[in-house]
Amino acid sequence: MDEDFSDKFDEYAIEFAKKLEYSCGGDWAKLDSDEQEIAALWKLIVDMYNGGFEQFFCNWGFDCYQFAMRGLKRIGDSSLWEILHNTYVKVFDRFKNDKQIKKYWDIPQFFTPEDEQILGETDSAFWETEGEKMAKAALEFY
Repeated sequence: MDEDFSDKFDEYAIEFAKKLEYSCGGDWAKLDSDEQEIAALWKLIVDMYNGGFEQFFCNWGFDCYQFAMRGLKRIGDSSLWEILHNTYVKVFDRFKNDKQIKKYWDIPQFFTPEDEQILGETDSAFWETEGEKMAKAALEFY
């Protein structure tokens, strides 16, 4: 039977996400860099499997995205890093100074069909191969 690295990473990393929320009141600065990355990667994997990159980014925002991206670099997952970076640049980056955006969940109402296609391709890549690969690399690294 194949190992389910996503479940194993979830079991390992959830304590860091709980620490962020309960002990640190959501303040990323109260975690050390490893803890920031692990908590962000946990949020990434949970939300990507649930609702995709749109859900991850709109739920947790740019800071969490940056910590997850730093974690991906450190664990050596360049393929997922590139996919998420390209998706962020093509879909979300243009909204960073948009005065219409008051909260992250305001962004999806402005998505174009091209944005939806990019997000769909990103989510499919994650669900098909990238999620398990990332979870395995993160477990081995941390």
